[in-house]
Amino acid sequence: MNFLRNQRLQLPHHFTASGLVIWQNHVLLVNHKRIGAWVPPGGHIELDELPEETLKREIFEETGILVEIISPARPISDDPEAFFLAQPFYLQSVKATEKGSDYYHIDLAYLCRPLQNPPDDNLTLPEIKSNHEVKEARWVNLDELDGIKLAKNVLEALDLARSVC
Repeated sequence: MNFLRNQRLQLPHHFTASGLVIWQNHVLLVNHKRIGAWVPPGGHIELDELPEETLKREIFEETGILVEIISPARPISDDPEAFFLAQPFYLQSVKATEKGSDYYHIDLAYLCRPLQNPPDDNLTLPEIKSNHEVKEARWVNLDELDGIKLAKNVLEALDLARSVC
């Protein structure tokens, strides 16, 4: 524990959730205004949200695409006081600057796929409807990632996703 604490910056933490949406050998990415690089869609976890609700909301807000989480099965619970959440694909900590202050974003990242409409159409990429929160949103071919500026850890995360998809 002390080893890790000595290796990181002493910064406050914000919790975020993001989604690696992979479909038809493409990944859904957004060009983040503040970062100036391409990242999987996602954002801050609100006080009244669960991480999986955050990532679905953020992906829809930023791209207009509805997604489902690909995650190992979890135990069923009817108890509103204690229940199981979808398992993140990975967790990461990334330094971010917001309003002149530095933070670590503790990101719960989920592997996702689009909810197709109609559900049997597995050949087309869902249409993107980006909004003002991002510069641009687009499907990027997984074989053409070296042509765009990716944020830290994105390439490593996609390599991990390719190993299981």
